[in-house]
Amino acid sequence: MNSIVLAFNAVFPLLAFMSIGYFLAYIKLFKKSTADGMNALVFKVFLPLSIIQSIYNADLKNAFDVKLAVFAAVSSILAYIIISLIINAREKDKTIAPVMIQGIHKANYNLLAIPIIQSFFGNDIGMAAVLMVVTTPIVNICSTLAFESARASSQNEGEGSRPKMDAGSIWKLVKKILLNPMVSSALIGLLLNISGIKIPTLIMNSVVNKLAAMSTPAAMLALGCGFNFKQMKKWIRHLAIVASGKLLIMPVISVTAAILLGIRGANLIAVLLFSGAPAAVNSYSTAVSMGGNEELAGEIVAVTSLLSVFTLFGFLSILGTMGYL
Repeated sequence: MNSIVLAFNAVFPLLAFMSIGYFLAYIKLFKKSTADGMNALVFKVFLPLSIIQSIYNADLKNAFDVKLAVFAAVSSILAYIIISLIINAREKDKTIAPVMIQGIHKANYNLLAIPIIQSFFGNDIGMAAVLMVVTTPIVNICSTLAFESARASSQNEGEGSRPKMDAGSIWKLVKKILLNPMVSSALIGLLLNISGIKIPTLIMNSVVNKLAAMSTPAAMLALGCGFNFKQMKKWIRHLAIVASGKLLIMPVISVTAAILLGIRGANLIAVLLFSGAPAAVNSYSTAVSMGGNEELAGEIVAVTSLLSVFTLFGFLSILGTMGYL
């Protein structure tokens, strides 16, 4: 019973904040332009500070788990390959296929990992925060590859040529990854932790901690504001495929493999989240900038975020009851 209560405490705030955001938008107190600005603050200020704070405070000497890092990297790459093969075989529209691939593969791990794991283990999150350094570059590379491959395939269709990436494209991709706020903040946190540089307590407690605490509430409010249930009917088939793959199939396979490898506790929740968390909020902006179907991308984020409240509650309750957490 205790594990069920902990699971409820972990996911209830997500549903509450999304519901409040939707209600505020319904009464026209929360506009889309405001939500867009809030999202920018979350992913450029609040969330990076939360990542820095978590890694800065982590006991990396005792928490670092090579097995988990390797597992996360390998499983993420394999998942991308399998998802791409399946979706590309089923979906011929080159503006829709990469959006679906990204929707299943790119999870909202960076936003949800810290608050959910803290609900179970307090500030003892260790490797779960460091894992952002491993997963963020991989999912961003895979996301870019999905869109670039679809674009090149569409342009070269019928010519028998294969998509190519020149040195300039590769360098742009590397720069984009390094400048990603999630990656750069994780690297800053690692540098501060390893070097032993101390941030003044006044700054950490009065500024950094409070701004970091705003990341999840602000992101969920903005997400709720963007819900549009009328448009979901148009994409019901695509949404069903992405939601089942993202929220059920992926986490079942990944978590089962992790358990067999002996991964437990906070690290197992990390596995659950990098495989079964909802589609990343920035999936929409990625689709817009790379020529994907932006309407479907937005609906994927909304639907998976809403349904994940229930699927994550189920997974956390089961894993806790079975003694794996």
